[in-house]
Amino acid sequence: MKLISKPNQTKAFGWPGIEPRWTHGGKDGVGTAYAASSRVWFTFWNGIITEVYHPTVDRPQLRDLQYLITDGKSFFHEEKRHLKTKL
Repeated sequence: MKLISKPNQTKAFGWPGIEPRWTHGGKDGVGTAYAASSRVWFTFWNGIITEVYHPTVDRPQLRDLQYLITDGKSFFHEEKRHLKTKL
């Protein structure tokens, strides 16, 4: 299947998508790459990456990056809800 965008299209592909939501407000930390030229920033809380910002610090591009653990049959663990983290 080939997807083609139309120049005069008024709605984004996949519309309506999910409603935008804020992530958890309390953060354990914020970080960036070691290089001074880095244009990627991230925040983390409770063992997960809560936002990734690029190319500017005011526009999150990714929300809630975490491990999901399962055997495919009998159990499912979500990192932020089921695992304990320590700083």
